[in-house]
Amino acid sequence: MSAEPDEQSGRRRSASLRFLERYLEQVQPSRLTALLLGQLDAFNRITTTFGHERCEAFCAEYIERLRQAMPPRTPVVRLGDRRFAVLLPLDSMSAVMDAAVQLTEERPAYLTVDEEQFLVDVTLGVAVYPTHAEDAASLMRRAELALTDARKGELPFEIYRPDATKQQHALWRFETELDDAVQNGELDVYYQPKVSLDTGRTCGVEALVRWRTKTGCFMAANDFVPLAERNGAIVPITWLVFARVLEAASQWTAPEGFYVAVNVSPQVLDHSEFMSRLKDLHARLQAHGVALTVELTEDSLVQGETASLDRLDRIRRLGIGLAIDDFGRGYSSLGYLKQLPATEIKIDKRFVENVAVDSKDRDIVRAIVTLAQAFGMGVVAEGVDSAEALAIVAELGCQRAQGFFLGRPMRGDLVSDWTANYRLPRASKTWVAPTGT
Repeated sequence: MSAEPDEQSGRRRSASLRFLERYLEQVQPSRLTALLLGQLDAFNRITTTFGHERCEAFCAEYIERLRQAMPPRTPVVRLGDRRFAVLLPLDSMSAVMDAAVQLTEERPAYLTVDEEQFLVDVTLGVAVYPTHAEDAASLMRRAELALTDARKGELPFEIYRPDATKQQHALWRFETELDDAVQNGELDVYYQPKVSLDTGRTCGVEALVRWRTKTGCFMAANDFVPLAERNGAIVPITWLVFARVLEAASQWTAPEGFYVAVNVSPQVLDHSEFMSRLKDLHARLQAHGVALTVELTEDSLVQGETASLDRLDRIRRLGIGLAIDDFGRGYSSLGYLKQLPATEIKIDKRFVENVAVDSKDRDIVRAIVTLAQAFGMGVVAEGVDSAEALAIVAELGCQRAQGFFLGRPMRGDLVSDWTANYRLPRASKTWVAPTGT
């Protein structure tokens, strides 16, 4: 029985490391050796379009052409399906740079099929012995870090930076601490008021997750949610937020029409338990006189594979509101926006922050309000941080607003008092702080 692909790749990597160890033992101490770790970026596309056998043949052909192009006796090793390594003895870091440029730009890879040529991008991660590492395993790891950085930055190649290891270690520690905080239920939820510009009263709140680290640092969602979305922790974080919201709402004395908005990431929207958990949260909140709105960013809504219209329609059929968050930051087509069953558009705060002094921002806000009205959606202005901004977004037709000028995120036990005492006089467009805050 043949070995599985992962097993074959592991064996090939082990053999390559042993070869690298033996090679480095023979290197003259006065010379540098560059490990150029390469990746053929179109591997999956070639396989899908022309089949695995044609892709395998192309990779083998490319490696052979590379061997012929390199100086005699230059080791060129295939590491796996799409990866390869080149070992070059060089005299300077500038020569290392020249070699990387030659491989990625001056010697492009082409796939030839029926006399047609298709360009295949090559990405390199480069680490240098003994400058960056003094043993084979460390040299390979650091070349892999450089390759990762090159792919993230969409660069043809990247040379290992000594601080990359420290950054990777710090990220790993940060990820571990976040996982512990989630497992131990150590995340908090704060609530930022939303004010109706028609009545001057608080009409709802947005639930915002917060994390106080072991060092005492208080971190907003933007500082850790992207990591949680990458490593899967966003799912248990969302369930924790649901529980915290329900716990807080059970203590509120909510006025008529009061709602709580909860942010949901695309990864959670597609989770098998999401709809049942959302339905349960909605029913329990209704029992306390609180409505529910799900907030999804514009970018996530236009990604059909992560947020299907069917799923969004199911949310709306439950009687749950659907808000498009950070509207204006992405690039939704009007055709797609027309199909979304959204009830609310939240204008991205970068258009609201300077609306009092920037006529272009005012024009953008006015256009979004007109668009929302055409689609029968409500409008919330985010980032209202001054009386002037508040007056202008009200004049432009925004129905609701939130921002530091109106109210900062607060603990759940303060929401009822805030809601009962908050007033926004229509004439002056200034605010009156609730008593006891």
